[in-house]
Amino acid sequence: MQSPELSQNYFELFGLNLVFEIDPAELHAQQQRLQATYHPDRHVGSSDQDRRLSVQMASWVNQAYETLRDPVKRSRYLLEIHGVSLPDDSATTSDTTFLMEQIELREAVEDCRHGDNGLQRSEAIEARLKQRADELARDFVEHFAAGRFDAAIESSRKMQFVQRIQQQLAEIQFELEDI
Repeated sequence: MQSPELSQNYFELFGLNLVFEIDPAELHAQQQRLQATYHPDRHVGSSDQDRRLSVQMASWVNQAYETLRDPVKRSRYLLEIHGVSLPDDSATTSDTTFLMEQIELREAVEDCRHGDNGLQRSEAIEARLKQRADELARDFVEHFAAGRFDAAIESSRKMQFVQRIQQQLAEIQFELEDI
């Protein structure tokens, strides 16, 4: 079995430019192509070594895909590729205005569980979170491109905050749809 260089980064593996903004459809198509090549089911009759290699490659493709499709993971990965030392995922921001906004958003999300029109209210919050996530992604791109890596790390951290609230909101929306 022909395998790509394990020294490739995820962008190279998927044939993508080393940039934050990627086409999700192209990423998915490349993931499907790579899985079609390396999926262990395609190598059942191969040698033990080729079967082990196919499992390793399929796992690597999955890990790369999960990293590149997630904006927060992708931003952190780009920074790592450029040799930027990152604090752990539990690091926070010192931007008190942003933190207050996050508290307000979390309270609004939680309030969707109570009272009337919770699903409608959640949709308005969802739109606000999407807009905020897009703003932070643009900030990241700007800072990263300019080599302002500390500011890019901060944007990535903020993206992570917003993403967590988006996940919380999605869970509540799922609950509300079942009511």
